[in-house]
Amino acid sequence: MAGEKHVVIAGGGTGGHLFPGVAVVEALEDILGEGVRFSFVGSDRGIEARKIPELGYDLHTVDVAPLKAGGVAGLVKGLAKLPGAGVNTFSLVGKLKPDLVVAVGGYAAGPFTMTAAARGVPTVLMEQNAVPGMTNKALSKVVKKAYVSFESTCGHFSGPECVYVGNPVRSSIGERRDFQYDAPAEGGPFNILLIGGSGGAGSLNTGIPRALQLLPQELQERIRITHQAGRNRTDEVDYSGFEGDAAVVEFIDDMAHAYAELDLLICRAGMSTIAEVTVMGLPALYVPLSLGDGHQADNA
Repeated sequence: MAGEKHVVIAGGGTGGHLFPGVAVVEALEDILGEGVRFSFVGSDRGIEARKIPELGYDLHTVDVAPLKAGGVAGLVKGLAKLPGAGVNTFSLVGKLKPDLVVAVGGYAAGPFTMTAAARGVPTVLMEQNAVPGMTNKALSKVVKKAYVSFESTCGHFSGPECVYVGNPVRSSIGERRDFQYDAPAEGGPFNILLIGGSGGAGSLNTGIPRALQLLPQELQERIRITHQAGRNRTDEVDYSGFEGDAAVVEFIDDMAHAYAELDLLICRAGMSTIAEVTVMGLPALYVPLSLGDGHQADNA
């Protein structure tokens, strides 16, 4: 459409990176109405490959691999893909002709946003976590603005203007901000929701079932747990000795409904999850991911 502005959301990999970008798109669509087109650039390995088409947006993929996964071999593989990703993104920026690029973090955000900035496209980044990840630290050298969830995060950026805005949440969660949590009835069922991030968490997949089996039998019998294990990871979860009810699923699409049914959430401490918990006022037990730069402990 002539005169239509094009905003590209770059990045993803995990729900923690992707869903704040989706939340921004939902808000801008509501505020601006017609005249703005949105699309996403990510990886065919990330959650965006499944969720963005489901949401009805265009997704363009870049052949890039994470630099921090898989040890030395993963680093070598990721570095080997960067030249090709640079060529790919140069062509993609020319094809999409974005008026604005919003980098939401994750390894797929880097090459496209770098290329867009080099070609004079206005670029900004969103940092959900208290401590920026590798990609956003690199992108902070080229973007115009950084939008952050914690005021303290601005101390990690020296280049762009840093704006403290908090972490956006999807409309399906935001619409529940008046939700009233009701404590479980004494002696009645106790509903636990366990999510180890969009990709699952091996230590929670194996550890939580064992931990629940250490509870007294009368407590086990009250518990109803819904356990999000991650794609292709349900085999890691074994509730065979548990006296309560357990439902193990790969992924939960309607998180707003799942949140509304729980008595306790057990989860990682990614900032997107924390923001959703805060909006709905839910009781949560955070188990921060111990690997990497420790940003989840800072979030919690």
